[in-house]
Amino acid sequence: MTESTCWPQIPSSTRGLAGARSREETYDRHLRATYGWLLRSIRPGSGSSAFFSPLLGWSLPYPETTGYIIPTLLDTGTFIGDSSAPARAVALGEWLLSIQQQPGCWFGGHHPPRELRPSVFNSAQILKGLVRLHLETGDERWLEAAYRGATWLAGGVDESGFFRDGNYHRGFNPGYYTQVAWPMLEVWRLTQEPMIRDAAVRVLDRILGTRNVNGTFAAWGFTPEAPAYTHTIGYLLRGLIESARILDRWERYGKPAAATLMALRARSACAHGRLAGAYDERWEAQSSYSCLTGNAQIALCFLILCERDGDARWREAAFALLDRTVRTQLLAVPLGGLRGAVAGSNPPWGGYLPLRYPNWAAKYLCDALLRALRLPSRTMLEASLDDRLAPDLET
Repeated sequence: MTESTCWPQIPSSTRGLAGARSREETYDRHLRATYGWLLRSIRPGSGSSAFFSPLLGWSLPYPETTGYIIPTLLDTGTFIGDSSAPARAVALGEWLLSIQQQPGCWFGGHHPPRELRPSVFNSAQILKGLVRLHLETGDERWLEAAYRGATWLAGGVDESGFFRDGNYHRGFNPGYYTQVAWPMLEVWRLTQEPMIRDAAVRVLDRILGTRNVNGTFAAWGFTPEAPAYTHTIGYLLRGLIESARILDRWERYGKPAAATLMALRARSACAHGRLAGAYDERWEAQSSYSCLTGNAQIALCFLILCERDGDARWREAAFALLDRTVRTQLLAVPLGGLRGAVAGSNPPWGGYLPLRYPNWAAKYLCDALLRALRLPSRTMLEASLDDRLAPDLET
């Protein structure tokens, strides 16, 4: 490979494209299509639907993911020139404020909820959107609501770093709660409230203590027994990386995450750029499908590490995952619920959210494509694209 642009040609087998395009053109087109799908997922006067099903249509809105879609709308809207993005983001934030509970939390699940149970994870994800709205607008309402949410979360953490209540499965504190610590630290960064920081650090340290010598983590999936989808693995690792950034403690929190990502990169390289849908603590894989949300999340982590250390292998591994993911999208279908959507699995009937197109998959694909498109064009070696990818991507 020679010093050149970082956007090689992508084969003409890419879905929805006519002829060969550069990777830059391909990613830009898929970014716009995925963003368009996210806009269509927003229900008037409320939030973003959790998913689209070809059989059932759009689901009820989902507060958790609506919260962390807000930064995606703002970032992608700025990049593609959508002047309506700030107003859309504020409208989502207003809806989230209207359903925040008096203690500062939000209920789990869809809205309206089937069960009035406060949710640790869902509440934390909403903080990401509120913090971003405060930074964008300077309006203290957003920070005040985020502070209430973060103090509710901090108050529920015991001395060992466990949340006593508000868990998805009662009594189970999974490894992906690093994604709870991260937004708590975002609020701490703005408020300097020590209780919030101390609780978040206890959560991080507890999870770090579950890391196995092979780089996996105990309880890194949705349940204690089942293998972890790459979706929850991506949550766990990104939470460590972002917490390391805020705390300026890379050796403590970032380095272990990078080592696990290196193991994932090696597995992807051995499979021509593919990751299995799930892995257990022994790295045994569920290989009959890929988890497309996890692909985007892991690619995003790879790109963050590429920006950090300049190693082009991270970028090539990210591109391989993104190439596979965008090839599964349909860009020319008339049905708005499918056009630009990202399935839970590839094939769509695979083990993660079969025959559903979740809004969080679209959110993370937007984030990863946008990060890729913002890479410097001539600072790293030209990325390769293996033509052998194409045959097994038809769904």
